[in-house]
Amino acid sequence: MRKKVSEEHMYFLADETEELDPEVVWKTNPNPWAGWSGDKGFMDNKSFVKPPDLTNKKDPNFGKNKHSFRKELKWKLAIAIMLFGAVWTMFHYDTTYTLKGQALVKEALTDEIDFAAAAAWYKDTFAGAPSFIPIFKDNSESAIGADGTVKLPIVAPLEGSSLVRTFAELLNGIELAGGSEEQVVAAETGRVLLLTDKDDSKGSTVLIQHANQRVTVYGLLGKAEVSVNDWVEAGDPIGRLLKSEGSQPSLLYFAVKQNDQYIDPVGVIPID
Repeated sequence: MRKKVSEEHMYFLADETEELDPEVVWKTNPNPWAGWSGDKGFMDNKSFVKPPDLTNKKDPNFGKNKHSFRKELKWKLAIAIMLFGAVWTMFHYDTTYTLKGQALVKEALTDEIDFAAAAAWYKDTFAGAPSFIPIFKDNSESAIGADGTVKLPIVAPLEGSSLVRTFAELLNGIELAGGSEEQVVAAETGRVLLLTDKDDSKGSTVLIQHANQRVTVYGLLGKAEVSVNDWVEAGDPIGRLLKSEGSQPSLLYFAVKQNDQYIDPVGVIPID
């Protein structure tokens, strides 16, 4: 004798490759334990959960958000139309009440907000202006333009030196007088670009490349203490002056090139 299979049991005999949404299954059958005490039928030996009701497989919340949004939009549109109609009517009739309303609307659209009064009220009410609203502050500072150039320290290449020959005389640098074999330092931070061999009368010359297309030249050195491609900071020793005879001073030739043009070092380097 063939046993008739009910519609709800046929639900489990469907194609096993079809995946059901667990949330939809739960919503269509929120009380699966109700079938535990019922009559045993087909599939009772395999499942303790009552199969879902196939009469209503649709998600109860389907389309709910869409209809809610449309309803809310309709209400907002209706309120906006009523407000517009009220303002339009107010400006087309001159009565005691409409004139007062017209004055309020015009004031709200044309007058600036009195932030000073708002700040005073806030200060009286809460004992202090709100720091998160900068416009409430009483002290207004003027804007300062930002200079994007890098500011690095600049020092004199020969401390305590005297200016012997000016830029107007040499046209490409200056000469400074110092003690015999006195130490010479880098005027700015940069990289050693060139180092010439020592000459008995002219000594050695060191060129240092700095930022902003600037090059400094140190000549008449008796001894160089750096090598090409060395990185030096402002004030780092780079060499010493030539040895002088007796009480005669030793000289340092110093030049500054900006964008391949010689400029007066006195306007750039602090020289006593």
